[in-house]
Formats: sequence, structure tokens, C-alpha cells
Amino acid sequence: MKTAFLTSLLLLSAGAFGQCCQSAAAPAMGNVSWGLDHALPATEHGLAPERDLRGPGGTTMAHGERPAWEVMSLVEETTSLGDAARNYRKEHAAAEKARIVWEQVGS
Repeated sequence: MKTAFLTSLLLLSAGAFGQCCQSAAAPAMGNVSWGLDHALPATEHGLAPERDLRGPGGTTMAHGERPAWEVMSLVEETTSLGDAARNYRKEHAAAEKARIVWEQVGS
């Protein structure tokens, strides 16, 4: 128990040291500014011109393309959910079971 506690304490303290700002790697990185100062202020300007996202012709479908609702037919499920569950239980009961049974010895 003491060994596990000391090991976890060592790992957690090493992780906490790595998260610290004044770690051993900080001097090697130098004084890095991560964009806290903004050289240019925000200015107002016009929006970009509009453009059609549908393509050059302005249509959404290519030549000869048909929507899915015209082509696909609705498939109706013939087996009810209860029947499917009963069939699954029958298959599970008839399935081959494990031949080896492991038993815990000791403690």
C-alpha cells in the first residue's frame, strides 16, 4: 500500500512540475510573447462581394441527376421488434457455450 501511494505521489508531483511555468524548459524557450500586443487596431471596411455557392449556372443539380426520393423506395420491416427479440433469444440459447470454466483458487 505504501509503495503504491509513494509511486502515485511521485508521478503526480512530476506531472505538476511539468505544468509549472518556471520549469527547466522555460529558459530554453526564451521570453516568448504569444500575441498579447496588437500592432494594428481594428478598422471598418466593406464586406466581400456576394457570390453564388451553387455554381456557375446557379442550379443545384447536374444534368441527368435525379433526387433520391424519386429513385428510392421505402423498405418496410416485415419482422416486428418483439419477434426479432424472441429469435435472438432462441439463437443465444442454442449457441455453443464455453467448454473451459476458470475458477479462482486462493484468497
